[in-house]
This record gives sequence, structure tokens and C-alpha cells, in this order.
Amino acid sequence: MNSRLILVEGIPGAGKTITARKIKEKLIDEGKEAILYEEGMSHPADMAWNACLKEDEYNDFIKKCSEMWEGSKKSISKEELISRIQRQTRIEDNNVILAYTKIDFPEDCYWSLIGDVASKEICDGRKSLDEFRDIHLRRWSKFAEQALLNDNIYIFECAFLQNHIFELLGVYEKSDEEIYLYLKILLETVKSLSPSIVYIEPSSVEDIIIQAANERKSPEGSGPDWIDEVANWVSNMNFGKSHNLKGIEGVFYFCKERLRIDKLMIEKLNVSVTIIILLGTPI
Repeated sequence: MNSRLILVEGIPGAGKTITARKIKEKLIDEGKEAILYEEGMSHPADMAWNACLKEDEYNDFIKKCSEMWEGSKKSISKEELISRIQRQTRIEDNNVILAYTKIDFPEDCYWSLIGDVASKEICDGRKSLDEFRDIHLRRWSKFAEQALLNDNIYIFECAFLQNHIFELLGVYEKSDEEIYLYLKILLETVKSLSPSIVYIEPSSVEDIIIQAANERKSPEGSGPDWIDEVANWVSNMNFGKSHNLKGIEGVFYFCKERLRIDKLMIEKLNVSVTIIILLGTPI
């Protein structure tokens, strides 16, 4: 595989994370430098699960975390707490990009501060589509420029099809052609890296979703299960409201539509693709 950028894609629960890790391991075994960006990580191009903060907003978040540390068990030092936050932080264009879900907080109490930070994401319709597109085009272009300065192979999990189609379909209800034109332009920003897609195609959407729901149950009393959060997202997005999608059946419907669009985009986009047919448990 000569690609410098490998895009691992598939519907939720298909096994993208496991597949992406295996690709990284294989490349390293071959003596290559491989860097994997999983969903939600501090990312050089994607913005899902990353908040875009002004400097004063970020400093206020740090201050509140420090204040909470004062009344905590102090299982780590304040310096270590700040360091863990900073490891998930990027400074770009006078903004602070924070991968807030990946902060290794020592106690659960700190998560009470996350709501305000999460509201600063650019996804789920919090920005206009023009703003969403422009931010991503700028970041993907900058990433490609930086990637050309080294020989690393980069692996992105769900950053191309999933995270953009979720927004374009779920929030803005864009047509197939509009989604294609958007992705075509986005792909153009990284063409110098000869991008390729590894797509995990399930034989049954229902089976994959049910399996993921069973595997991703939250500990009792700790909060909603994964499937409940996904169903809530689907039902509250514009596409879900328009199609009256509810519960796990709504998730099935949305993911089938996602799969249809994914396959159409793969067919239309001029990009190398490897299809993995998933017949059972993700491997």
C-alpha cells in the first residue's frame, strides 16, 4: 500500500478501531513509521469530539480544574493534572483545540466541567455548514502540508466519511450529490498523500448495531448506554426528526442510509479502496 494517508471507515460498531490498530501494527512490523489517530483523539485534521476554544475560555477551564483539584483526593499533583489536559491540546490560528473526551482525569468529578467545553464543538449544527466546511478544509490542507515534511504514514479512523456524512446528512440533510461534492473537495486537500480507504462493510447492519450495543453498556448507575446516546442523537438531528426516527429502530434506519451513502461515495470518488466484508464479530 503506497498511500501516506489511510482512511478507515464503516458504520458504528463495524470494527474500525480494531482494524486501524492492526493496520498500524502491520506497517510498523514492515519497518515503517505509522501514526494512528483514533476517534476523539487530539487530531491534526478532524474536529469531532474536539472543542474549539478561545484562549480565555481555555484558561478558565484550566482554572476551574485547578480549583476542583483543591477539593479532590489529590491522587495526582496539580501539575500532572494540567499536564494531562495540555497533552490533549493544540494551538491553531489563535484558538485552542481540546480533545476533551480523552483527558485522563484522576476522578470522575472533573467531568462536571465538560458541558461548557463540549458546547464549543463545531459539530452537531453548532456552526453553520459554511463554517464547518471552511474549518475542516483549512485543517486538512494544513495537515497535508505538514505531512509532506516527513515519511510517516497516517491512519485516520472515521474522520473522512463517518464524521462528515453524520453532519451533512444528520444535521443539514444534504442530497447525495451535495455530499459527494463536499467530500470530493475535502479529498482534494490531501491528494498529495495518495489517500486510500479501508472500508469495513457489514453483512447485517442490525447484527452489528445490536452487538455493539451489548458490548458498550455503561456500568450500572454510571450513565446512559452507548445505544441510548446514539438513538438520542439520531432522533434529535434534523434527519431523524424529518423521518420520525426513534430508538434502536431509528439507529438501524440511519445506519442503513449511512451505509448506502458510504458505498455510493466510494463508487464515485477517485480513491483507492479496500473493502473488508464483515460476516460476524469485528476482528
